[in-house]
Amino acid sequence: MKFTSVLSTVAFLFATKSLAMTWEEADAKAREWCADLTNEEKISLVTGRENMTGVCVGSIDPIERKGFKGLCLQDGPAGVRFAKGTATSWQAAINTASTFDRALLRKVGEAQGNEFYQRGINFALAPGMNIQRAPASGRIWESYGEDPFLAGQCGIEVIKGIQSQGVIATAKHFVGNDQENNRGASSSNIPEQALWEVYMEPFYRAVNDGSVNSIMAAYNAVNGTYSVQNKRLLTDYLKGKMDFQGMVMSDWWAIYDVEKSFGAGMDMNMPGGKQWGPNFIGNSYWGEHIQECIDNGVFPQERLDDAALRIIRSLYKAGQMENFPDVNLYVDTLTDENIALNRKVGADSNVLLKNDESVLPIKGVKKIAVIGKDSMPTKFCDDMNCADGTLALGWGSGTTDFKYVIDPLSAITERAKKDNIEIVSSGEDDAEAGAEVAKDADLAIVFVQADSGEEYITVEGNKGDRRNLDLWHGGNELIDAVASVNKNTIVVIHAPGPVNVPFLDKVKGIIFAGMPGQETGHAITDVLFGDVNPSGHLPYTWAPREDYPTDVKYDAGLPGGGEKMTQYDYDEGLFIGYRWFDKQGIEPTFAFGYGLSYTTFEYSNLEAEMEEDGLHVTLTVTNTGDVAGAAVPMIFLSFPDVVKDYPSRLFKGFDKVMLEAGESKEVNILVDNHDLSYFDVDAMEFVQPEEVILI
Repeated sequence: MKFTSVLSTVAFLFATKSLAMTWEEADAKAREWCADLTNEEKISLVTGRENMTGVCVGSIDPIERKGFKGLCLQDGPAGVRFAKGTATSWQAAINTASTFDRALLRKVGEAQGNEFYQRGINFALAPGMNIQRAPASGRIWESYGEDPFLAGQCGIEVIKGIQSQGVIATAKHFVGNDQENNRGASSSNIPEQALWEVYMEPFYRAVNDGSVNSIMAAYNAVNGTYSVQNKRLLTDYLKGKMDFQGMVMSDWWAIYDVEKSFGAGMDMNMPGGKQWGPNFIGNSYWGEHIQECIDNGVFPQERLDDAALRIIRSLYKAGQMENFPDVNLYVDTLTDENIALNRKVGADSNVLLKNDESVLPIKGVKKIAVIGKDSMPTKFCDDMNCADGTLALGWGSGTTDFKYVIDPLSAITERAKKDNIEIVSSGEDDAEAGAEVAKDADLAIVFVQADSGEEYITVEGNKGDRRNLDLWHGGNELIDAVASVNKNTIVVIHAPGPVNVPFLDKVKGIIFAGMPGQETGHAITDVLFGDVNPSGHLPYTWAPREDYPTDVKYDAGLPGGGEKMTQYDYDEGLFIGYRWFDKQGIEPTFAFGYGLSYTTFEYSNLEAEMEEDGLHVTLTVTNTGDVAGAAVPMIFLSFPDVVKDYPSRLFKGFDKVMLEAGESKEVNILVDNHDLSYFDVDAMEFVQPEEVILI
């Protein structure tokens, strides 16, 4: 393969920890262990038992004669759910992605994995690997943005981190669960090439590079067939073409039959019952009905043998078949180290969107006005089903039980004492009161928010997906009022993703803080005062809603698993996110990868060489400013015209480089052969073109 160099950036792959056991070794041990299992015992392995009424959100029965303690499965991407404040309430996955920092992603995975391990949790129900297709989608904060390469790279590091602690990571939701409206009664109609290159790509990386032990199938259908009944996806593609050796579980209550789901390749029914509630404990679509199907020739005995084997093989691979801790969700793991790591990720994930006249970091001021309900202490609600006070996480199963949240006002007030700065505040979303406080201040910081989450909860009229991209609680009016009386106005946005910014030209500074978890106040304060130089970058394109190629729907609710479905047509194909904006020539508000710093960087000495394992790129990065900072150079590739109707550029590499003022470093990246390939739908395999171009 030849390449042409135009302009570029780079990435660095961290060394993979050696795993205690290979899949081959785990398979041999699992076959021996399963050899004397009865069908009744195998069925107990694959069918959830407590229907989410026990200690864990998912559980599998013990097999006492084998010394098997049973299994505990627990959410989720932001930390251990239902831990009653004993575990760390981490940042949202979209924040972790915004750091563009593989080392930090790995550390987060390791720290989270350790918290699950100490509680005796076998399966962490994370990470989320879905694609941000439409900005109003409710759960975009639980995954890693719009780009499949970035989502895959983030997933690899978090998976390796979690599994290094002896806990099984669960990549979810396979596949196309990219909106909440009627997620259990909808079909994501995805063209074949886009299915492989965009929506299955993060899972491909999770399997082949992350060696993930478990995958969760999605609620939705793909091209008319529910994911949990989709033999093409589960058996032919995932277990066949991708050679996935682990096990596949359902999302909770996503299964509505036994014949199609178990026959298609599902290995575990979670949480077991036909519906939510104690009345359905032991009342499953699976259970004894699996044996009935085998007896009636619906599917063969080998299907049950394979499902049981895959579960036990995954446990051996994770090292869980001996000396695994007993279940105790309330072990205190809220350590100083975890608190410090959450704070660092929160700070490093802040994206500086605007900084006119270098209004930030804060300097040379005597009085600061802090304004907005989002600057105030958080009200704690079940599964965060409210938006009252500063927004640390969204709502639903992906959130946690907070022990505390550091609010911005408290953190700013404490830090301001160091510089003898007076803090005045208005802790309500009251435009008149905000303006009154701001008018005599040297600097005004307005905190605003928008929220989203999972479909089973409705918050302020938003049933998972956001109804619109506006700020909540009159945020735009609050900003306008403050900016009209204070020329040095800064806006801090807590939200799952893009919001409308009609105030863009009215304020001097904007920071997108996302959903930073329990240390949110400290994290934003570190950046505001320059104790941390912002280095976050957007993992998605930010634009008006009407400029995106697709959107969510707001259809009336349909019964899950039925024949009647909301149809989501993925007609944009490969052209999601920045790819669409490139194709249409649309200038976004903020581009994918955008993010400012308090310093400046220069890139030079680009060199690239094709070798057997892929394209090796080197680049020199120099900090040309006056303060230390972290640069995130990025590689985009372009394929030749022989690849028809293809995006003009594809994101394929990145690194994060910390540099002192005036310092230079050489950075290296390998773009491997898979990332130099496209999916040929005729050959049904990935193919390398003869030439690629570095853009």
